[in-house]
Amino acid sequence: MISPLQIEFRNTHPAEAVESRIRQELAEFEKFYNGLLSCRVEVEAPKQERRGSVSRVSLDLGIPSAGGQNAEHLEVKSQRKDASMAVHAAFNSARRRLKEFTGSSRRLGRRAL
Repeated sequence: MISPLQIEFRNTHPAEAVESRIRQELAEFEKFYNGLLSCRVEVEAPKQERRGSVSRVSLDLGIPSAGGQNAEHLEVKSQRKDASMAVHAAFNSARRRLKEFTGSSRRLGRRAL
């Protein structure tokens, strides 16, 4: 990845367990797709803890465009009761969307897009 990972927490203090899960999921994603240019993750906790409240995760991945000159952004959102599970679901969704975009289930290299 060219630019550093950006993680932002909203309505909550940074949680080491969630940050660790983000780094783990990103490492796995980079094994699947090694052309990643950037990664920005927002973790938002509910403003008030209520029954049924969920954590939201927004994932913005920068990938090279087809021409290779600019970056395209793959944006994925997920929500679960547990922030770590929302992170996991967001990265899984990003993998599926990238497969659909490229029409391939094989591991992708930079030239695939």
